[in-house]
Amino acid sequence: MRVIAGKAKGHALIAPNGINTRPVTAKIKEALFSMWQMQMADSCFLDLFSGSGSIGIEAMSRGAKKVVFVEKDRKAINVIKKNLANCKFIDGYEVYQDDVFKRIEWLAKNGYVFDIIYLDPPFTVDEIFLPVMEFLSNAGIFDKDGCIAIRTRREKEMPEKIGVLRRFKLKHYGISSVHFFRRVEAQTSVLNNENSN
Repeated sequence: MRVIAGKAKGHALIAPNGINTRPVTAKIKEALFSMWQMQMADSCFLDLFSGSGSIGIEAMSRGAKKVVFVEKDRKAINVIKKNLANCKFIDGYEVYQDDVFKRIEWLAKNGYVFDIIYLDPPFTVDEIFLPVMEFLSNAGIFDKDGCIAIRTRREKEMPEKIGVLRRFKLKHYGISSVHFFRRVEAQTSVLNNENSN
């Protein structure tokens, strides 16, 4: 597992041991950052259920100005810190060992706003996917034109609309799927602009 592009391109990343983390394949990572490339420069990026931190580190490598990592598992937190050090990153990030719901609430209270939020909850905890998206929808920590992406197992169904969020894209990658959401009003604005051209 390596950083694909940017200033840390080629740096090796380690993954935590165990079945609770599922490292993102290079194919998924490349597809995600292809979609986000126009938003990445100077963005604020939130990596929830971070695992090895590979997604957030890729965002830093590609120009995000701040990345926040949130992961509950202590061993995974240690891996994230090692990966950041191996990639020579010394600032521009915050790493929190915390419950995701508690940390989202803390981020909201402290005025954090993100352009891109990526979630990779454990596939073994099926009941967490919808509640965490509902919690995010109400938290107000993402930019009005921001994107939220959540990785699920392929057969997992997610509603097209969750609170103020509406899914605008669904992509399948092997045993995984990634669901992409935006605010409903942001998508309406995009459609109106397209219709006026």
